[in-house]
Amino acid sequence: MKSRHIPKLSGSAFRLLTPGNPKTVKGMKKGYMTFVLHLAPGKLSGYEVCPMRTAGCTQACLNLAGRGGMMAGVSALTFDMVIRGVSNIVQKARVRRTKRFFEARQDFLTDLCFDIRKAIAWCKRYRLVPVFRLNGTSDIRWETVGIASEGGKRVFDVFPAVQFYDYTKLANRRNIPANYDLTFSLAETNHATAMEMLAKGWRVAAVFRNVPTVRAFMESGYDGYSVVDGDDSDLRFLEPYGVVVGLYAKGPAKTDTSGFVLDHVNR
Repeated sequence: MKSRHIPKLSGSAFRLLTPGNPKTVKGMKKGYMTFVLHLAPGKLSGYEVCPMRTAGCTQACLNLAGRGGMMAGVSALTFDMVIRGVSNIVQKARVRRTKRFFEARQDFLTDLCFDIRKAIAWCKRYRLVPVFRLNGTSDIRWETVGIASEGGKRVFDVFPAVQFYDYTKLANRRNIPANYDLTFSLAETNHATAMEMLAKGWRVAAVFRNVPTVRAFMESGYDGYSVVDGDDSDLRFLEPYGVVVGLYAKGPAKTDTSGFVLDHVNR
């Protein structure tokens, strides 16, 4: 079969969404294109968007991985630097986006629908399946958010044939639509809750120190549950339920000592 030429899609083509990153681009080999909404995590914008965050995940957040942590004259941005106001254009854009979500929400949601429609059209042109992560660096209960310009419908109802997926630390989410796949996130203080979620049939993501550690857990399992490679792609909705998704540490997580990042096979 003749290979298709798929041009690089610029983030400037969208009002709110980011069209992929090094990990989500892996999904293109499987025929999917992921579009991500990145907000300013924690309370960096003045508004809390990660209500169940822990000290470990706050410091290790992927917000500062990749371009989010690059700044001229600085080796790498850290969480403490961002708190003090040292910021690059990516961080400033995420803060502006987050403030708009809280202060002009309906205009924000109208733009979000515009971006989703544009992404769907682009993917149709290049024969890719568009999928969306609305909590790239946040943990908002999107299943509770209505869009006035769409008759009060949720984004999942506006686009019922489209797959959405996210990670969450909120164990009590309800009324999850069929086209919204959620994976629970393990942290240094929620192990018991994560085990309860696995017992209920959820998928649980865990961050391990490096690739060899992920491989070791894939051999041994985690507390009696199978571990799958979570860095093969970001397409969590393709994986079975009731498994631990093994991710390796990236960005600030590489130096985590809180227990958020797992090191040893035997806990």
